[in-house]
Amino acid sequence: MLVGDLMDRDLTSLGEDATLMEAIEVLSRHRIPGLPIVDAEGRVVGFLSEKDIVRAALPGYIDLLEDPSYVPDMGQFKVRMKRASMDSVGRHMTKEVVCLSTNDSDFHAALIMIKKNLKRAPVVKEGILVGVVNRADIIEHLMSE
Repeated sequence: MLVGDLMDRDLTSLGEDATLMEAIEVLSRHRIPGLPIVDAEGRVVGFLSEKDIVRAALPGYIDLLEDPSYVPDMGQFKVRMKRASMDSVGRHMTKEVVCLSTNDSDFHAALIMIKKNLKRAPVVKEGILVGVVNRADIIEHLMSE
């Protein structure tokens, strides 16, 4: 089966000028862990995940720490999150986005998503966002065959 047959055609997305607060509201409303960021023509220019949002409120040195006990407490995290909430999505999104094609096979998509540790991936046709595919849906489909 092709990705185009499995994808969710809901084109929930944001532009890179949207704020993180707007993104949080969209993710919460749609109960999704991430969404594509598109330009005015609908081309995918990034992807914003819950992980990107949390990372926006963490200090830059966090990746250097082996022991997370040095991470600021929840009070400091909330202050940093409130400050970051007005940042643009473009500042915190993942810019190197793995997109799938409507013509990719379900098996190819599953391999890519597992290898790249993706829960959701934008689906494009001729460079334009046409849907999103979820790893769980693909794996469920493969297991049912």
